[in-house]
Amino acid sequence: MIYFDNAATGFPKSEQVFDAMKEAYFGSGNAGRSGHELASAGSRILYNCRKAAGALFGCEPEHVVLTKNATEALNLAIKGAIKKSPKGEVLISSLEHNSVLRPVHAFCMENGMYYKQFEVHLYSDDITVENFKKAVTRKTAAAVITHASNVCGRILPVKRIAEIAKERGILLILDASQTAGHFPVTFENTGADIICVPGHKGFYGPMGTGMLLANPNSRLHFRTVMEGGTGISSFEKEMPDLLPERLEYGTLNNCGFAGLAAAMENFDYPADETHVFSYLLEKMRTRDDVVLYGAPNGNIEDFVPVLLFNKKNVSCEEVAAKLNEKGIAVRSGFHCSPLAHTALGTHKKGGVRISLGRANTVEEIDYFLSVL
Repeated sequence: MIYFDNAATGFPKSEQVFDAMKEAYFGSGNAGRSGHELASAGSRILYNCRKAAGALFGCEPEHVVLTKNATEALNLAIKGAIKKSPKGEVLISSLEHNSVLRPVHAFCMENGMYYKQFEVHLYSDDITVENFKKAVTRKTAAAVITHASNVCGRILPVKRIAEIAKERGILLILDASQTAGHFPVTFENTGADIICVPGHKGFYGPMGTGMLLANPNSRLHFRTVMEGGTGISSFEKEMPDLLPERLEYGTLNNCGFAGLAAAMENFDYPADETHVFSYLLEKMRTRDDVVLYGAPNGNIEDFVPVLLFNKKNVSCEEVAAKLNEKGIAVRSGFHCSPLAHTALGTHKKGGVRISLGRANTVEEIDYFLSVL
């Protein structure tokens, strides 16, 4: 199969990841629940994953909270770290995924707060930053924003937004689901207070893994969203104060995090993605049977390799089904991102999304074009 659905999950996974998961499956116990060798092996697995993540994102291992996906990480961050204030505001962008929109909506509804959008300009960072600045008020408590859209690939000028947020005392939570693994994402080059990532997309780790990473310089305090056993402070009715145990409850996924650690250790960022994406974009622009939405226009460096299109007079679902019959995997519909589709004008009919990864080639693009 030719796989063009990497924004959903990175594929193919490596043998190295599988081998690490298999070793953990047969050789580890419940981390932190005892002192015997199998339990200790489980603890080492989790620590190695935190250590590998800390090296990539620029924090110590104890600032890495292991979650089941980026959505869980975002929920823990939004509902646990944003200061509650009557009639306070939360800012989100016009390109947010439901993993941001829904927990922000729920948090605001529960606490008598409000959220509003600032518009992301597809071709001007200056306008995007100005729109953010205009949206900020004295009531703004936090900004929760995607690093790059899962629908059109537009990368937001996060560092410049973070500078404004820091000046105004605004918490910045970053959803790096579509950028982590494509290029370096760190606290230094984003300025974020919290970064939330999946393990299974750009890092090609196992599904069912994710992380919340807390900036050690931000002095964050988290309210708990769920509670349970942590392996420490067993006589305390409250969750431990310190990370990562404060936000980790119950038994963690040794096998998944062993695989994620293997994926992140000595990680190499892809070298050919931009070249293949440029080739795809160039060829698609020459066709009169397709419509592109939100595609790069001379600023391809401001996009991750995601392209949204429709074939004229054919539904996006039919296009995806026919491509699948020819062994090509894409995703059609609304991609769990109604705000982005509204911004792009595809909120009524959806679109077909091609999302490239490290294994895709120009030859695959040629075959896709011939089938299309």
